[in-house]
Amino acid sequence: MAEPNAFVAGVAEDPARSVLEAHGFTPEVGESAVAALGWALGEGIAREATLREFAHAVIDTLNVQDLVDAQIELLAEYKLEYPQDYEPDEVARMRTEIARLESLREELGE
Repeated sequence: MAEPNAFVAGVAEDPARSVLEAHGFTPEVGESAVAALGWALGEGIAREATLREFAHAVIDTLNVQDLVDAQIELLAEYKLEYPQDYEPDEVARMRTEIARLESLREELGE
């Protein structure tokens, strides 16, 4: 398996550590938390629930909610404030994208 790049590895390390700690596991000395999480799955940690916890922790680490909010603001408050600057099909696509992003924001809020 290919090694993750440094950014991905760095982003994933803290969320993996927090999920491990929540389940009473700690990485071995010198072992990455991501590797330890992989080994711990199925050994006292339910796979699906734990991967969901890990995904939420990564989303929180990356501030995905803030990125979605910023994109909604850009489209709704700046671009659609001047719809005459865009073709009707572009306006329709922006409205569709806003609806999709609002749905994503609701899902992230869970």
